[in-house]
Amino acid sequence: MRRSLLLLLCFLLVVVPHLIPLPESVGQDRRGPTTGLATVTDEGQKLPTAAEMEQLAATDPLSFLENCVRRYNREVHGYHVLLEKQERIDNNLEKKEVIDVWFKDQPHSVFLKWREGARRAARVLYVEGENQVEGKSMIVAKPAGLAGFLKSILIDPDSKNAKSSGRYPLTEFGLKKGLQRTLESWRHAKKEDALYVQYEGIKKVLELGDRSCYVLHRTRYKGPEGPDKVTEQVVYVDVETWLLVGSVLKHDNHLVASYFFRDIELNPKFAADQFTKKRIEEK
Repeated sequence: MRRSLLLLLCFLLVVVPHLIPLPESVGQDRRGPTTGLATVTDEGQKLPTAAEMEQLAATDPLSFLENCVRRYNREVHGYHVLLEKQERIDNNLEKKEVIDVWFKDQPHSVFLKWREGARRAARVLYVEGENQVEGKSMIVAKPAGLAGFLKSILIDPDSKNAKSSGRYPLTEFGLKKGLQRTLESWRHAKKEDALYVQYEGIKKVLELGDRSCYVLHRTRYKGPEGPDKVTEQVVYVDVETWLLVGSVLKHDNHLVASYFFRDIELNPKFAADQFTKKRIEEK
């Protein structure tokens, strides 16, 4: 009898929270800055040399980021990467998460598999145009922890439940979208004569496996930005690939979020079932 009560208690504490949707009030203001995604025109011009890119980083950070987007558009259509992230949600700094990421641009496809720090899901999948409910593509999620014996469930990517898992929904995930969000934010600040970016040179970044990166540090915001009231940002752009592989956001010296993308494999040949429910249900 005692053992049965203990099992019931474990079920209530560990499994049930994965099954019950969060109240509508929970999860509000958990997304990142509400700025959109910047567009960048490409007329086929020659991309800058390495020396020219470093000069742009020091003197014209907007052009620097625009060229990063142009190169991505020309050369990248997918990748496999290890993401290390830590985010503050509802004023609580969550533990670090280490996640294997498989990503494809067309159609927008994301598969995440947690190595460390899984809170709600052990694996999630989002593919634009697939796994639809009433014409809308859903996230497919495999619960983490003791709830892992359950089958995967479908979650609306715009629901409060989905947004509570991170600052950005899977529909806005990706290295390119990170570039575009940063560029849009910096463009807006430039229009208000409030863009202050210091180029700190090329540095080897420990969190990125000692990859050499251009380091740009934005400070002196006109006012706190977005729901998280960001007042400081450091971005790390890989010297070799021009990908935005690291970003650290702070509010008055308190960490808001950090993202580091390492061990990047560009344009891999994905397994035929990489972005399917079959991968979600794997042990």
